[in-house]
Amino acid sequence: MNTTDTSPAPRIIVAAFDAGQRMPSREDLVTLDEQLRDELARLAGLARGAALTVPARSRAWYALTAAIDAAEDADRLVMGNGPLTAALHVAELARRALGLRDALEVTQQ
Repeated sequence: MNTTDTSPAPRIIVAAFDAGQRMPSREDLVTLDEQLRDELARLAGLARGAALTVPARSRAWYALTAAIDAAEDADRLVMGNGPLTAALHVAELARRALGLRDALEVTQQ
């Protein structure tokens, strides 16, 4: 992604991956969940648009559609009630956000 990216996404993603060790409060995990879902929706929209601009069945098209599908699957999941399951959940959402970012980078090469 753009190195001048000023969105809060990198901070949110780091916080999500760190949640398994820090074990933040339930409220913080809910906030992370909401922020990551917003970021997934934003990135999935960009990826859908990018998929329309690349040749169908190309490497970039497959990368984009696979990342979109994986993000949509993760977005359907409900955050668990326990602290560890909630931390793992936000980490999975963050992983899918990174997958979308990586797929978008493929189209810029």
